[in-house]
Amino acid sequence: MKKHALLLITLLIVTMQVMQITGQTAFAEPENTGAVHQAPASETPQVPQKEFPQIHAGASILTDLKTGRILYENNSREKMYPASTTKILTGIMAIENLELDRVVTATDAAIAPITREHSSMGILRGEQLTVEQLLYGLLVHSANDAANVLAVEMGGSIEGFATMMNERAEELGAHDSHFVNPHGFHDDDHYTTAYDLAVIARYAMNNEKFREFVKTTRYIIPPTNKYKTDRILITTNNLISKFKTAANFYEYATGIKTGSTDKAQNCLVASAKKGDTEFISVLMKCPNQGSGATAYSFSDTKALFEYAFDTYEYVTIASANDIVSDSKVYEAKDDARVALSPKDEISMLLPKNLDKAKDIVINAETEENIKAPIQKGQVLGKVSYSYNGELLGSTDLIASNTVERDNILFVIHSVVNTVKSPFFYIPAAILAVAAIILRIRIVNNRKRRRSYARRSRYNNRNRY
Repeated sequence: MKKHALLLITLLIVTMQVMQITGQTAFAEPENTGAVHQAPASETPQVPQKEFPQIHAGASILTDLKTGRILYENNSREKMYPASTTKILTGIMAIENLELDRVVTATDAAIAPITREHSSMGILRGEQLTVEQLLYGLLVHSANDAANVLAVEMGGSIEGFATMMNERAEELGAHDSHFVNPHGFHDDDHYTTAYDLAVIARYAMNNEKFREFVKTTRYIIPPTNKYKTDRILITTNNLISKFKTAANFYEYATGIKTGSTDKAQNCLVASAKKGDTEFISVLMKCPNQGSGATAYSFSDTKALFEYAFDTYEYVTIASANDIVSDSKVYEAKDDARVALSPKDEISMLLPKNLDKAKDIVINAETEENIKAPIQKGQVLGKVSYSYNGELLGSTDLIASNTVERDNILFVIHSVVNTVKSPFFYIPAAILAVAAIILRIRIVNNRKRRRSYARRSRYNNRNRY
């Protein structure tokens, strides 16, 4: 019993000594440092040097087609009448909801509202045309009768399709628009904004079939059940065609839609591409006068595109080959560090005179307590890139190399952490209490034996 008590007491003392040692150990896990790397922004960010053109429009906007980033805007959220730029939404909805080879019969509900004030391709009641032919009439020739035929086919009525248009516009993010017809013939309750048109146009231009329609300059409708001869449809977009005038032709233009009424004046939603850069421009309520430089919806659009192409280019701001930073790794073999790289490539449209090293701000954050082992490609944090206070993009930070674990350190830390754990204190406390109780019992037993021995000796002496 004495040996057991001494063993328990010794174990308790050793435990307390180990606890004191672990309180001073250098094996603590590394603290998270938060931002791994931050490149300072330039004190004087460079700005585009080309002079910005004068724009004759009630509302305008210029955006990057790839990202939707706004490069310029003026009154872009003001409500305006869209005229025939409305047909961008009608066209993309028809492409998404109808088969192109589907034959559609023009009904009285579609043709009756069309008057001499409407632009048309001369569709007759009962005429049969394919959806594709109607789309060429809609998006090339800007035919209101084609718009009505498609609308009735999709929505059952003009009003039914208008409801569909408003729902679809809301889904696309065009929240400040309200449509009452599929073509844009003037109605005080039919309106949109330059921003909303840019949103709709960007969505539509991501559809290759839509692109094919809006870049077409001339299309022939062959004879139908109502016509014995061909009908030739000519584009209304002078940016892509020299047929009406060469003064407004722009070699980089790729579409998309014109519009004009007395109230809306002249509107143009246009796109242009040079190299890997493509823009969308929206000009509304332009006071066009004739052709050439005073046909402002065209000339100002060209000027905007030229400004954009001369000023901006795509810059790769993040690449998988970049090393953003490196980090210490807990329990790493040979004290190896892990290099941190962006998971994805990020390219953004930025000024050509940008100093990437100075003007791009990089903010990287790693996970807390990075521990070995680490596999190459393992996600360890996030990195973001900003310019002039604008977030350009973000991606995961991943390990560029593998880091093995030091198994000896791992075992030592496991033992130390076990001793430091609160769950270790409970059995240690129980052990200590048991040792104390055992010690008390041993002492009491000794006292009882001594008392018994004294009584025995006393009794024996009295007996004799």
